[in-house]
Amino acid sequence: MPLVPFASLDRSTLRWIRTAETPAEYTLLAGDAPVAVLTWARHGGSRAAARTSEGEWTLKRNGYLVSHLTVRRAGEDAPIARLSLRFGHHEIEVGGGGVYRLRRASLLVPAWKLTGAGDREYAHIEPVPEGRHLGGGAVLTSGSAPARELLLLLVLSWYLIVLAWFEDETVETLAPFEGPDAPMRSGG
Repeated sequence: MPLVPFASLDRSTLRWIRTAETPAEYTLLAGDAPVAVLTWARHGGSRAAARTSEGEWTLKRNGYLVSHLTVRRAGEDAPIARLSLRFGHHEIEVGGGGVYRLRRASLLVPAWKLTGAGDREYAHIEPVPEGRHLGGGAVLTSGSAPARELLLLLVLSWYLIVLAWFEDETVETLAPFEGPDAPMRSGG
């Protein structure tokens, strides 16, 4: 199904749904119309590609001690956006545009808030689990969201949310191997 231009859609019905398991793929829908597809290059990796009606982007996590995420137009070297991972919030810088913050809505709710200048909320993204896996997410945008950059911000935000969810799944998978009932380790 062809991707629909983001500018022409009703943004009150946005949602991410998982459309493939391995490698992971999520599609952003406005109602039933596909707007963007985010596909990981391989299971467990951080490289991904996004397709929209306006073009294609590559996404990747970079750095070790000071991690950041970048978005580039397919085939280009210069990033068009960068998400710097910080304690408590993450900062998104869009080339030629604004600076935004992405952070969890609260400690008890697994939702995320995307805000701009003056802490104005542009999007609220709530992941929806299917068992232990991330099935998708609901996206609520405000009328004051920057239309020119909003799709890029939503794709980059969802990319971070999925990476964080994958890491949480990995930790939960390893949890049975900790504690007094864990199998003996060699050399211990």
